[in-house]
Amino acid sequence: MKNQKKRIQVNLLIAIGIMTFFASSCKKKDVIAPVDPLVITYANIPAGTFIMGSPTTEIDRITDETQYQVTLTAFRMSKCEITNAQYADFLNEKGIGSNGNYAAGANPTEALIYASNTVNGGTDNWGLNYNGSKWEPVAGYENHPVIYVTWYGATEFATYAGGTLPTEAQWEYACRAGTTTPFNTGNFLTNLQANYNWAYPYNGGTNTVTTYPGKTHAVGTYPANAWGLHDMHGNVWEWCNDWYGPYPTTAQNNPAGATSGWNRVFRGGSWYHYAHQCRSAIRGYSLPKHYYYVLGFRVVLAP
Repeated sequence: MKNQKKRIQVNLLIAIGIMTFFASSCKKKDVIAPVDPLVITYANIPAGTFIMGSPTTEIDRITDETQYQVTLTAFRMSKCEITNAQYADFLNEKGIGSNGNYAAGANPTEALIYASNTVNGGTDNWGLNYNGSKWEPVAGYENHPVIYVTWYGATEFATYAGGTLPTEAQWEYACRAGTTTPFNTGNFLTNLQANYNWAYPYNGGTNTVTTYPGKTHAVGTYPANAWGLHDMHGNVWEWCNDWYGPYPTTAQNNPAGATSGWNRVFRGGSWYHYAHQCRSAIRGYSLPKHYYYVLGFRVVLAP
C-alpha cells in the first residue's frame, strides 16, 4: 500500500497573492520564438554533467529513479509552462477545430487537446474551450498553464515554436539547476515556493497555509530556480519527449530515453499532488493520447 501511494498513477483518471514580479518574467521579450503575438521567453541552460535520479537514501524515493551520470550540451528552456493563451494562439493559427485534430500534423488522427468544458462535466474548467469558430481561454485563466493537452498536442506546439519537448534528462538537469537535494529549493518545498497539495509537505516540513488552492496558478507566480525557470515543482506535470523505460546503467551523453514503449514521460508534479510527488527525480508516465487537468508542458530550443 505504501508503494502504491508513492507511485505516480496518473492513469487513475487521475493563500497565495499573485507575485506580479515573477509572473512578468515569463513575458519579457529577451528570446523570441515564432509564436506570435504571444512571446515565449527562454532561459539559457549551460552545458554540464550531473547525476540523474535519486540516491537510495532519499525519502519517498521510487525504484525507477536509479542514478547514473549524464552529460548534456547547452540548450534553452521556456521559463514558464506554456499558457492557455499561447496554446489558443497556436490552435487558431493552424485552424484546428472543435475535435482538436490537426490534419496537417504528424499524427492527424490524434486529438491535440480537449475542451475543458467537456471533460468531467466541465467541473474543472480552467483551460481552453471552442466557441464555434475559435479556441479561447476561460476568462481569468489566460496565463495559467494549458491543460487537457495530449503528448501529441505538446509536440505539435513545440514544433510550431521552433523547438521540441525536453528530454527527460534535460528536464531534470534544468529543474535541479546544480542542486542535489530532493527539490531545487533544498530539502523541503513550502507553500511559498510551489503550487502543490500543501496539506502534505515533505519529510516533516511545514507550511504557513495547509488548505491548498485545488487548481492551477498563473505561470510565474512563484520564484524561479537558479537558472530562471518557474514552476518546475508543482502547478502541472510537464510532458517530456521520451518513452518511459528503465534508466541506463552507464554514463550517457545527451540521452534521449528508451527507443520505444507504450507511455511517454512527464515530470515535476502538480497542484494536486503531495510534495514527495514533486521531487526533482520523480517520474510520471502515461499513454501519449491521454490528457488530464494536472498535465501541461514547456519547450526547449537549441542554444
